[in-house]
Amino acid sequence: METAWRDPLSPREREVVALVAAGASNRTIGYILAISDKAVEKHLASAFAKLGAVSRTQIASRVITEGAGRRAR
Repeated sequence: METAWRDPLSPREREVVALVAAGASNRTIGYILAISDKAVEKHLASAFAKLGAVSRTQIASRVITEGAGRRAR
């Protein structure tokens, strides 16, 4: 069974990926999370590598397919 999209990601990567899936640009993500555009790019590149994705569309599709709900803590 494949792991959920959020399992291999850090908490910040999860936030970035969820915003990508919602259609936010890197600049918008940076504004929302109060981080630089470069930091967004870094988190996104790391998430791409961990998820084996090559595009924002692949990430969005996976999040939508598997659900973006948060896990109970």
